[in-house]
Amino acid sequence: MNTQEKKCIDLVAEQFASREQTFKDVQKFFEDYENATEGEQIALKVIDENKGNYFHEYEDLFDYVNQTALSWDYVEPYTFDDQREGYYRLQLSWGGPSDEFRIYTDSSKTIKEIEYWYLDWYDGACINVHYDTVSWDICSWYMDLE
Repeated sequence: MNTQEKKCIDLVAEQFASREQTFKDVQKFFEDYENATEGEQIALKVIDENKGNYFHEYEDLFDYVNQTALSWDYVEPYTFDDQREGYYRLQLSWGGPSDEFRIYTDSSKTIKEIEYWYLDWYDGACINVHYDTVSWDICSWYMDLE
């Protein structure tokens, strides 16, 4: 990474805010769509396409996340250096940069903490996800499947 470039610690909050906003936009699209007349639904689809979103191609927010996320898995303790605790991972993108949610639970799979990670070659940073976000809700949906 070029020393002139921003590090992940400088970008993680902005990247999370962007990801959260996308989730809110998808959620709002479906709320508006469900409450719209047939004519309004057609208009919403046209507006959606003109924005380049194509949210209307999904059934709902969960379907959007399920089809656009890369993976949902469990990362065993000690998979990575200095990783003492296992976590569930919702990987959203991969490569450089990448981002993911790490969901830490107790023995009954109740969420203790969720971290949003932004990673780029040999660099990474995280912030805690608050329970009153769409991101927390999404991670909870995935935990409900476990």
